[in-house]
Amino acid sequence: MKWMKAIANGALFLLSGLGCLTVASDQYKETRMRVLIVDGFSNHDWEATTQLIRDVLSADEHIQIDVATVPDQATEDWSNWLPEFSEYVVVVQNTNDINDKDKPSWPRAAQVAFEEYMFNGGGMLVFHSGNNAFPEWEEYNKMIGLGWRNKHFGKAIVIKDGEPVVIPAGEGSNTSHGRRIDALLTRIGEHPIHAGLPQQWLAADLEVYRYARGPAKNLQVLSYAEDLKSKLSFPIEWTVQYGAGCIYNSTYGHYWHNLDEPPAGARCIAFRTLMPRAIHWLAKQPVSVEVPTNFPSAEAISLQGEGRLRELPTFILF
Repeated sequence: MKWMKAIANGALFLLSGLGCLTVASDQYKETRMRVLIVDGFSNHDWEATTQLIRDVLSADEHIQIDVATVPDQATEDWSNWLPEFSEYVVVVQNTNDINDKDKPSWPRAAQVAFEEYMFNGGGMLVFHSGNNAFPEWEEYNKMIGLGWRNKHFGKAIVIKDGEPVVIPAGEGSNTSHGRRIDALLTRIGEHPIHAGLPQQWLAADLEVYRYARGPAKNLQVLSYAEDLKSKLSFPIEWTVQYGAGCIYNSTYGHYWHNLDEPPAGARCIAFRTLMPRAIHWLAKQPVSVEVPTNFPSAEAISLQGEGRLRELPTFILF
């Protein structure tokens, strides 16, 4: 296989850019960062997921949350749906059209407005299955870097000996994942989102995506974990620069239908720490979210509402 290394100072930049810079603001402590959650359709429980996002982010006094729900595509309201993206520092993308025979989408006018918002400096947090969405939307693929796609769609990335390696389109397999596991994450380099975190920790009930695919341009891998089936390591968190805009993408946050209570992955202390940290960074503000004392270690996960630690499952491999 003709795999290609693309390393720069411990991070992966397939096309190097200036990066997303944190800008200190004198008004930071006095103003709230306006965040917009976009939802309305998904193969996951998008309503419960939106509530989860609100619950996690509302604990941060710096963040103010609004929600824009995409109307039913069969209605007149759909064609008129056009949020004022420019009023927000970050958009949380919680829509997904995968496996939907009706293929819901955003109206084209909203797509164009979002492209302009992002290119001119906006921020996007791609929430879990959001990177499964919109393979036909060219600019969205550039924004997310890697997504749930077939093997011929674009590049994939694996981590070998701690270094990101590019796999060309057509090699490897389609994007997929095995059962959710308590996955051992290893971070790469030093990034503001990870400041003060351990080098490794266990992420509860996580999906490790095998061979996420895409343009993979201006992309930096932040952390990775091993897939139990292939024994290869794949990205879990990554960032992308799109014009002046910044994107944070990860497989954290799975929330399926008909669950009586939030799953372990939604209660994972690492997930609940990383999401507001990512929001701060995307908003180009100092990442002021402290690392909690019950942040998971490399030996045990930590769940909200269940004390500090849970015994390590036997299927975790080191």
